[in-house]
Amino acid sequence: MADNILHLDIWPGEWDLPSVDHNCLAALAYCRFSGVPVKVKKARNPWSSPNGNFPVMRHNDVKETDVNNIFNYLRKQNWGIDSNLSRKQCADVVAFTAMMNNRLLPALLHQLWIDNDTYSNVTGPWFTRTAAFPYKFWLASRLHKEALKKVYEPHSMANVTNENIDAKIYREAKDCLTYLSQKLGDQDYFFGSTPSSLDALVFSYTAPLLKAPLNSNPLTNHLHGFTENLCLHTRRILREFFPPTQEEIEAKQKEEANRKAAEAESAENRTRNRDMIITGAFAVMSMAVFVSVNRLLDLSVFERVLGTNDTLDGDI
Repeated sequence: MADNILHLDIWPGEWDLPSVDHNCLAALAYCRFSGVPVKVKKARNPWSSPNGNFPVMRHNDVKETDVNNIFNYLRKQNWGIDSNLSRKQCADVVAFTAMMNNRLLPALLHQLWIDNDTYSNVTGPWFTRTAAFPYKFWLASRLHKEALKKVYEPHSMANVTNENIDAKIYREAKDCLTYLSQKLGDQDYFFGSTPSSLDALVFSYTAPLLKAPLNSNPLTNHLHGFTENLCLHTRRILREFFPPTQEEIEAKQKEEANRKAAEAESAENRTRNRDMIITGAFAVMSMAVFVSVNRLLDLSVFERVLGTNDTLDGDI
């Protein structure tokens, strides 16, 4: 019996995103836009994934992991969101998709997986904390190495340094964001009032850059400084298609309460430690004063005794 429900396994969300992974975001956004009857599983163990990662789409006997293949399969099942696009608009989807793969993806991978600060403090720890045993011990390292290969290997034959490559990919990524911003203009979505697969793909790139706790970086700065309409586009999709569930709201409230409790406890500990230090310092000072006074008293007594002995010797 055919299953009318699509099954989609994705990495869990964080930072107010439904998933931390850009490929998972693209697949999930496409499903939400097109109204696909989908059962989403926030997965942590990629054991059953053909490529050891997510997303994984399952429908009847079909299993897909590549985002473009997922999109194409859904179109064939009449679950597409591009059916009303003109030929020119479909050509634009193909052209802008290729541009993002060539110009924006390398910089995104670099920012999330090669930049030392982000990899050490954000993405690496998140996957180590989230992935199931034993993947937590090596998955982040594998993704880091895969990003290095994808970013630098295409330039391996050129006589350039990694610093030159970094400058080039970030320059091309900012140009790509500018082109996308110009294409979007003042519309809600790239082809009017309803989203398309292009909107899903653009969202999957911009959302992590805008929502992940990244330190100042060229792409996020460019988004805020020169492509504000892409920021609005991202916020619009999150608001209209990914409103927080009651469970997520309660979890966030609990997290905020725990954070405030931890801050209060830390402040209390600092106050207690300060009071202990002051008390200890006062005790040391008191002891020092006590010892000094005793020494002065002993010296005074000794001098009086010595003076008495001198007097007695004089009388004799």
